[in-house]
Amino acid sequence: MNNIQKYNQAFINILEIDKTQVNEGLALGVTREWDSIAHIGLISEMEELFDVSIDYDVLTEFNTYEAGMKLLEGLGVDFSND
Repeated sequence: MNNIQKYNQAFINILEIDKTQVNEGLALGVTREWDSIAHIGLISEMEELFDVSIDYDVLTEFNTYEAGMKLLEGLGVDFSND
């Protein structure tokens, strides 16, 4: 499984949504399933999947599908070859 597949699967698992719902429109507080509890679950899942540590100071930056990907790229996760 490549990094984009892992990233998408985390949203499917944590938000309990169908793979067809995973897209750039996912956003904290906008997507019904992505509430504050699910947000913590996503952060934890991303840290485990990609072996990174997301600082408390940037938790709020991970508020959309795209922003999460950019945050992880900043921590060294490569999505370019996926």
